[in-house]
Amino acid sequence: MIEPYTLGLFAQFILAISILPYSISIFRGTVKPNRISWFIWSIIGFAFWLITPETADEVTKMLTLIFMINPSIIFILTLFKGESQKVDTLEIFSLVGGLSAIVIWYFFKDDSGIVPISIAILADFCALFPTLRFVFASPEEEKPLAWIFFFTGSFIAIFAITDHSLESMLLPVYMTFGSFLIVFPLVKHRLKMKIAFREWII
Repeated sequence: MIEPYTLGLFAQFILAISILPYSISIFRGTVKPNRISWFIWSIIGFAFWLITPETADEVTKMLTLIFMINPSIIFILTLFKGESQKVDTLEIFSLVGGLSAIVIWYFFKDDSGIVPISIAILADFCALFPTLRFVFASPEEEKPLAWIFFFTGSFIAIFAITDHSLESMLLPVYMTFGSFLIVFPLVKHRLKMKIAFREWII
């Protein structure tokens, strides 16, 4: 049986490299990430990193670091290569909802338990809305490989965490669920249309 520490290293590696195919796709113009989603995700990643308790295991600490760095890099790239359409009502709702949750989170960030993490996850879910709408409406315009990496890494991380408290488990479980919601329509479309796997990558 694989040790949790080894699983954790594997999960961290997969999550860390998930940014590579996505970044290449952005530069190639084959994907145009939603700036609102990635802006909020970058802030939420920073929030997750800030509220990670000192008592958390090393896997959880490294996950929060990756969840902060990767979205920040993607957001910076979207300033040059992202979606150029005007912000619509859903994006405004997501931005206001996400930022409001972050403000609320600030007042609870020093609390113990799951309250700070739950509020941060709520903000993160607001960021998820524009991207979910996009991938369900236009699955052919988003490459799935990076999201598959992210889903796989988050899923493996669940089994790598040695502290099975709700506080430690909530983040990787949520990230697994959220990334699955994105992966599902992308993979379903490509299987239905019998798109070659090489077209899934970048």
